[in-house]
Amino acid sequence: MEHYLRLRATLIASIFLWVAMASFCFSMEHMHGGPPMPGTVPRYLNPSLKFGFYKQTCPQVEKIVEERIAYWTAIDETTPSPLLRLFFHDCLVYGCDASVLLNSSHSAMGEKDADINFSLGNFFVIDEIKERLEMECPGIVSCADVLALISVYSIKQAGGPLYKMELGRRDALTSFLYGSQVYLPNFNLTVDGLLANFEYFGLDVVDLVALSGAHTIGQGHCKSIQDRIFPKVDSKYHPGYGEELLANCTMNGAMTNGTFDEEMQYFLDPISSLIFDNGYFKALLQGKGVFTSDDTLVSDNRTRPYVELFAADERAFLRQFGRSLRKMGKIGVLSGTQGQVRKQCWVRNSGSSDFAFNPEPLVPYVEPPPEAP
Repeated sequence: MEHYLRLRATLIASIFLWVAMASFCFSMEHMHGGPPMPGTVPRYLNPSLKFGFYKQTCPQVEKIVEERIAYWTAIDETTPSPLLRLFFHDCLVYGCDASVLLNSSHSAMGEKDADINFSLGNFFVIDEIKERLEMECPGIVSCADVLALISVYSIKQAGGPLYKMELGRRDALTSFLYGSQVYLPNFNLTVDGLLANFEYFGLDVVDLVALSGAHTIGQGHCKSIQDRIFPKVDSKYHPGYGEELLANCTMNGAMTNGTFDEEMQYFLDPISSLIFDNGYFKALLQGKGVFTSDDTLVSDNRTRPYVELFAADERAFLRQFGRSLRKMGKIGVLSGTQGQVRKQCWVRNSGSSDFAFNPEPLVPYVEPPPEAP
């Protein structure tokens, strides 16, 4: 019954969000100057998480996670990036509940199959780590906490600090494709749209800029920047940088005009691509923000001061990133007896009640057209 009520509340909140976002498309004034978005479900919660949650029940959990990330990174040096991205794409939908890991079923298409999640990967690493944890301490460590731990140890593996993360999350029983389409910030949003997404979950402008810094080890696909490099390279790029991206996406011009290798990838931080540092912010100030959602952080007066601060002071960035990551990690958390602890992260435990249903399609935020000069 408790699960049903939570799902019902989530659906009601989604409907409220649809109404709020529709109004945003018609009036930018309401986005920042009007009343806050409906709060039927708290946007940001303080759940009963704590440090050392598994100290007695699974003391080896962090050691296992760290060792396996090191193992997979030795095979593929880009491994930390997609693992960190999974935590973001999980938390910024219905909360940090590992719903992004669930496969689609006959009754509902899952988040991982949403168009906006086309670039997600390395699910096999999650599965392998979870399998080892089940051998060490069966039925104890949730997939949601695995994602949280993987995020901080991926950062450490990439040369960043080891952030401490409160644990005690439990796993969702459902996953809905529409949630990702509505809640996740798109790569072509400006600051207005990005803040609309972040503020709904209780995150602010400082969190927005700091968490964008995860792109310092990120990669993108040519599919995501096609509108910025064809038919004309965006003039906001540093001279020659847009052309470099275009060449990369068209096999140095060998492909038919207007045709792209959509799966070709590029680094979002051309300065220090595999190191978790402040190189991303330095690149932004050089006109090398790959996505529109990157470049807008420099062009908007609400976010540029933080970009400049983090570019000049790496310690300030790393401190704030840790604060913002922990804050994001508390969004919509299930704890206590809510949800379950999955034995396999891609499927609910056998015998789980089927609460899955397909909500009506929701309308994602759409950038309004620019005003006429």
